[in-house]
Amino acid sequence: MKQAAFEKRFASGWDELEDLLLILEREGRDPDLAQLPERYRDLCQQLALARHRVYSAALVERLNSLAVRCHVHLYGRRPAPWGRIATMLLLDFPRALRAEWRLLAVSTVLFALPLLFTMLLCASEPENVYLTLDPMTVADVEAMYDPKSPFHEDERAASGDLVMFGFYIRNNIGIALRTFGMGALAGVGSGIVLIYNGAFIGAVAGYLTAVGYGSTFWPFVVGHGAFELTAIVIAGVAGLKIGLTLLRPGQRTRAQALQEEAREALVLVAGFSAMLFVAAIIEAFWSSARWVPVPVKFGVGGFLWSLVVAWLSLAGRDRGS
Repeated sequence: MKQAAFEKRFASGWDELEDLLLILEREGRDPDLAQLPERYRDLCQQLALARHRVYSAALVERLNSLAVRCHVHLYGRRPAPWGRIATMLLLDFPRALRAEWRLLAVSTVLFALPLLFTMLLCASEPENVYLTLDPMTVADVEAMYDPKSPFHEDERAASGDLVMFGFYIRNNIGIALRTFGMGALAGVGSGIVLIYNGAFIGAVAGYLTAVGYGSTFWPFVVGHGAFELTAIVIAGVAGLKIGLTLLRPGQRTRAQALQEEAREALVLVAGFSAMLFVAAIIEAFWSSARWVPVPVKFGVGGFLWSLVVAWLSLAGRDRGS
């Protein structure tokens, strides 16, 4: 078929399709959208014929342009990678966490009860700290938070902040990933790590408060604690989820169940990793800043705790959770 006959046969359909696309692009609606898939399929066939028969470049370009515009309206533009990541962290992650509210409750209890117990125990009798910590660790903690230490006299250099940022990233994410990974031991491993870390943090907090170092300890931890402590609990949720899957795979083999549940748990892993990254930024560049007045640190800390609770409780609910 000659190009002239080809154009005469299909030109009216191309004009109608272009009119539909113009309405959709200008007014955001298409009165004949139900016909668009079929028209798009026919157009693709005609474009293939035009290319195969080596019709003019102008004709091929027109058909190709129409095909691209149809494809966009039928399948939509793919969101930018950063947009997908933001949606996952800001909406999908809180929704996935709320779906595991039972495991969240268990993880919170396993972490918070030992923390509160050892904090009260060591606050009432400082010597009780040695039931949890070895003498060398206690000495290191004392040196770090002693108000008379040179560490609290001079402002830390910017290069020191960067070094500590890297340290906090490695340390905090390492703790969280161990909490998650130990879930492979039927969930028991995650529970043990949660209990240990809760007891450790509580013992340090109670002991430092009892010996008079609370004036340096609490302003330091109140800011980043909202993200860091919550992230550790969420890592426990992901680990317990894996452990429960191994114990109760249902009708699936354990390998199949683990593969499926691990895919879902990855949203939680991405979420708590992002939270620990934020916590490391706050800890390195804000918590350690000695020029910030203590009341301001407590005010910001209270705001951050409220922000984390509101985000995890409310974000994504408009999408059905």
